[in-house]
Amino acid sequence: MPLNSAISLRRAEQQRRQLRWLLIGGNVLFGAAMTALVISVLASSREIHEKQALSTAEQFAAIASANLQSELGVIDTALRISVDDLQRAGFGAGASAKDINTSLAAKHSVLDTVEGFRLADENGLVRWGNLAESSEPPNITNRDFFHQAKESASSKPVVSGPVQSRVSGNWVVIVARPLAWGGKFRGVLYATVTVDHFVDIFKRYELNDGDVVSLRSDDLRLLARWSPGSAATSEVGNQQVPQELLTALSHNRSAGSFMATSRIDGRKRTVAYRQVDGWPFLVMAGLDNEKFFAQWVEEMRTVSVLASLVWALSCAAAVVVYRFSLRELSAVSALGVQIRHMQTLLRVAGDGIHIVNPDGKLIELSDSFAEMLQSSREKLQGQHVSNWDANQDRARIGAWLSKIKDGDRQRVEVQHRRADGSVIDVDLHWHAVEIDQQLLIFASARDITAQKHLLQSLEESSARIRDLYDQAPCGYLSLDAEGRFVHVNAVAAQWLGGPALGADHQFAEILDATTRQHFRDHFIALATQDHAPEIDICLSPAHAERRYVRIHSTAVRDADGNFMMSRTVALDITAQREAQQQVQALLRDQSAMLNSDVVGMVKLRDRKVSWKNAAFEKMLGYGAGELDGMDIEQLCAEPDEQHALAQDTLLLMGRGENYRDDVRLKRKNGEGLWVDLNGVQLSDEESFWMAVDISEAKRAHAQISHVAFHDALTQLPNRLLLLDRMQQALAGAERFRHEVAVCFIDLDGFKAVNDAYGHETGDRLLVAIAARISGSIRATDTAARLGGDEFVLLLAPLSGDEWRAILERLLRSADTPIQLAEGLEVSVGMSIGVALSTGRTQAEVLLAEADEAMLHAKRSGKRQIHLADGPL
Repeated sequence: MPLNSAISLRRAEQQRRQLRWLLIGGNVLFGAAMTALVISVLASSREIHEKQALSTAEQFAAIASANLQSELGVIDTALRISVDDLQRAGFGAGASAKDINTSLAAKHSVLDTVEGFRLADENGLVRWGNLAESSEPPNITNRDFFHQAKESASSKPVVSGPVQSRVSGNWVVIVARPLAWGGKFRGVLYATVTVDHFVDIFKRYELNDGDVVSLRSDDLRLLARWSPGSAATSEVGNQQVPQELLTALSHNRSAGSFMATSRIDGRKRTVAYRQVDGWPFLVMAGLDNEKFFAQWVEEMRTVSVLASLVWALSCAAAVVVYRFSLRELSAVSALGVQIRHMQTLLRVAGDGIHIVNPDGKLIELSDSFAEMLQSSREKLQGQHVSNWDANQDRARIGAWLSKIKDGDRQRVEVQHRRADGSVIDVDLHWHAVEIDQQLLIFASARDITAQKHLLQSLEESSARIRDLYDQAPCGYLSLDAEGRFVHVNAVAAQWLGGPALGADHQFAEILDATTRQHFRDHFIALATQDHAPEIDICLSPAHAERRYVRIHSTAVRDADGNFMMSRTVALDITAQREAQQQVQALLRDQSAMLNSDVVGMVKLRDRKVSWKNAAFEKMLGYGAGELDGMDIEQLCAEPDEQHALAQDTLLLMGRGENYRDDVRLKRKNGEGLWVDLNGVQLSDEESFWMAVDISEAKRAHAQISHVAFHDALTQLPNRLLLLDRMQQALAGAERFRHEVAVCFIDLDGFKAVNDAYGHETGDRLLVAIAARISGSIRATDTAARLGGDEFVLLLAPLSGDEWRAILERLLRSADTPIQLAEGLEVSVGMSIGVALSTGRTQAEVLLAEADEAMLHAKRSGKRQIHLADGPL
């Protein structure tokens, strides 16, 4: 061999070794990058789950805090009224014990949450109230709350930590007020609430097994704890708390959150705490991390398996690529880049909901909107739209808002400016609605910056893949069970004789005699197996040159395992064989990705299904092939939603933009489901869509919203929703100069029914009364339940004495006996206190005045209506 030939061989061998090590190093780096990507994706997903857990815990803590504040406020109101009554009755100046006990018993009868309602003299002897029969009155001089009340100069009540009642023996919390007038201390009036009552309140919440709600005093002594499905208990007064709570309290005493392992049952939870406003109590709500993060663990496993499969495919491709020439290596590398680009389709963008008033100021927003702008609810509340709109100033936004009418809606793409000055692209969907004669703009914003980059990358990748497929130097053909042609690509058609090749021709007819029997053996093996060994054959078509090719075939079978046709790749042995095999492997990988069970995918041609993956069929409950050719409008849940989807997609895709929205589709059995739908136009006739089932998330959001603002028993609005509607009604009254009436209702005789027939019968009675109240008021009025047998009516708008007729109709309805069970008929009355707004706008003040008026109605003989500034 000449020397230069030997040098060329050594150079070629050296290049092959370099290529081998380059491929090995590349795969190692690719594996490391894939691992980093998986870790990043899982960390992001974990952060989202942690935020969801924290938001849910904060909602539970807020609801529990509001409930406890309401109940304790009622108890303190009764104490203040009783102190005033005792002073007027001459306590300490000759009032009889019988009169005092009668007055205390009357107050106690309306406080069904209070175990004891008692009065001690200045020496600490408990002489009045509901006491056990005993020769000696209990002495409370050694109780801390007695001395605090005696020395108190504050208008706030005195509250004790957990103590054991000397009358009942139960663990209780004491709310007390001193009796002091004329510069002299005369005694202490106090109410005892059992810690079991707080547990009963917590049991109303829809907690999952392992979740927990607890109540502690300011010095962190345990008062009450409820955890469904947990047998672990802790003694009342226990001060053992996790260090994480102490750290959080040192930063913010009123509200906060942390993650810790419980010392009581050993479970790790995400915990939110909140100070009960106006009271020395701390409410904590914790979600069991093991159950809450179960979905994330499953996602972690799925993503890890997919990443492992992708890396394994990359290693397999490297083995094949090593056998290519250096010219083919560059092309295969480009294909690997395209696959990595397509993986960016898995990224999603966040969205946020916000409400703007006619002045362009933000009046309400979701946490996700604040997170999208990298700000906080407190900072964004009340800001003008121009503060975050990157392209519009205050004047242009004001001019636009002046033209908006009730019912106007639009979906546009805008740009928002974050707190750090960065600008993001946003898909904004707004709808103008007039509520209580005020026009509000409800908007939903999605950060589509990542999606736009993703769509651009996808389009570039798809163009490169299509170009590579069209230019691939290989032939594809499919043969049916008889060996006849089913499909032939352009390259194979050229090899086999061009357009003259028909569907009635058999592949064996164009083979030379020496390889025809070899192919028939190959095809028989293919019919009985999933794959047949590669073979080299000689093509001898009538209208094309002879060509030696190496074919690789796989079998396509139906659901019963019967052979339907072959998939055959034909490679020109001279230069293109190995490159074409790689393209075939990549196409199979692409098919496996598109048929993933994670995301439903569908391709539409002229609005009809031309392709779909198994996940899309499974999501809608259809069998294989049942969706073929179906019009997309048949999958929409309602006709108006079909029209809206058609208009939105026509508008966006006509501008070359992608479409994304939450859309309600219809399963095969008629059931509706919500999906996150994302679409992109591929051509004038064809579009590609991805759908993710979000039905459970929609239902969970609606359920949480309802529980937060409605009474669990009667389904009437609770105190939170009532105060919100009162503020809106009072603002409307001030603007349009009409009246608003706040009516405080307490049932007369309810406690007797509840004690005689049990709490279950009492609950049925409350539900029946709630129905009668709702049926006696107007559509514009609001009926709410504060707790126990206390209800509040918000009557608005009013003109003159219009409220009087409504309440008289309600009293007549209440007098009608109520059938609670077979043979059980009861009758209760109502004592109603009324407070009129008369130009005032403070909801809490009107509610307190109506409560005071109701107590006057009760003292005046019950079943009456009493106006706050004088009796009727």
